[in-house]
Amino acid sequence: MKRAARVAALALVALVLLYLFAARGGLTWPAVAQSIGRLAGPALVWLTALTAAVVACGTLKWLLVMRAFAPDCAAHPRFVDAMLTTTLGAILGQVMPVQLGVALTRSLAGRWGIGRSPGANLGATAYEQLFDAVVLGIASAVGLLGLLLRPGPGGWVLLIALAGAAGIVAAMRLTGLLVIAARLLARTPASNRLYRAVARYAGAAGRAGELSPSVFARLILLSILRYVANLLRIVVVLGALGMSADAVPTMLAFPLLQWLSLVPITPGNLGVVEWTWSAVLVAAGASMTAAALFAVTARIAHLAAQSIVLVLLLAWRLCRGWPLPAKAMARREPWPGPDDAVAAIPVRAPRRCPGRPRRTSR
Repeated sequence: MKRAARVAALALVALVLLYLFAARGGLTWPAVAQSIGRLAGPALVWLTALTAAVVACGTLKWLLVMRAFAPDCAAHPRFVDAMLTTTLGAILGQVMPVQLGVALTRSLAGRWGIGRSPGANLGATAYEQLFDAVVLGIASAVGLLGLLLRPGPGGWVLLIALAGAAGIVAAMRLTGLLVIAARLLARTPASNRLYRAVARYAGAAGRAGELSPSVFARLILLSILRYVANLLRIVVVLGALGMSADAVPTMLAFPLLQWLSLVPITPGNLGVVEWTWSAVLVAAGASMTAAALFAVTARIAHLAAQSIVLVLLLAWRLCRGWPLPAKAMARREPWPGPDDAVAAIPVRAPRRCPGRPRRTSR
């Protein structure tokens, strides 16, 4: 009851913020409809393609982590199935932090035979999202130093190179800290099943140092590509609304919006993100009405593009044949033991899937 009251209170706060935002920006339904109509055509195609690229980069990172930790496991999800779960999580990001939405859908997918167990899927998601945080930190440092130093073209290149090198070192350190945290979480009370499932997966995966340099480099590269695709989505909306002159200040302030999305002030930060975007654009010289139209149009456009990607993936998956649910598969070939049982993998022993027990002969 208390949780429902808390959610209702946060939703009420979001509605109040949106009402004040619309009143302050002078938004009307015809103006919003006209602004959304400008995205029809090539802009919507580009936005959908970039959204698919964002989802694909996150999906590839998830699969890379699972395959690196369990290369001989036959239970890795198909790419389209993994993209489906990631897209659903991104859509849930409209009402909750997107990282939490993706982790939730991937964890639930483990119960339907997509990937491995819910704990293993969740552990791999937490691991790959760490690289997104590192890239976001690099972008934040570059944007902040750029605003302070105002370098020329050569200075920007040097600044990005130095920040990138520092970010790679930070990623190596953070992945090491993740394993230490996993060992500590493994000693939590048995009632805390979520933390123990993640901890068992990270412990079974082995040390971060066991990742080959090529896998580590691909994870960093995919995180960079994902960030750039996210940034270009904002640029496409700005261009469609005739606000290309505000692209550079918006790109420099984009990391602030990304960090803000990690803090669930309201469901999906409704109202909070819109006010922040408006403040950034007004500081760059745009009018409050134009800034408000951009903020509303960007949220609706991103949701529309994610929905289009989801429909295309569902159509493709249905044409190729949908897999049986996990419960039906269990009736055909039962798995002994609990679904979340994760055993530690010896360093030199052959690895097996850390999310599923071995099958027994009938």
